[in-house]
Amino acid sequence: MIGYFLPQTGLPQGFKKLQIPPQMHAIFSTGLNPDGQSGIHDLWRRIWGEWFPTCDYQFANGPEFEMTYDRGNGMYEMGVWIPVVKK
Repeated sequence: MIGYFLPQTGLPQGFKKLQIPPQMHAIFSTGLNPDGQSGIHDLWRRIWGEWFPTCDYQFANGPEFEMTYDRGNGMYEMGVWIPVVKK
């Protein structure tokens, strides 16, 4: 799923608005990376290989999100939002 924050000017032509019910998400970050270097694949491996096997949460039914943040000066940060419920 690819999403975008809804601009204050409204929904751009050709896009559809999807209402997602509130739920708990575990949020992870790649940290700051120079342009073109995200570390996102390693982050996904660590979430599923290290975090989920050792935490008190499990994956919940719902959409996952990858967010990209432009932090300026050619630096970017990516975040992964995964829906979870307490075990």
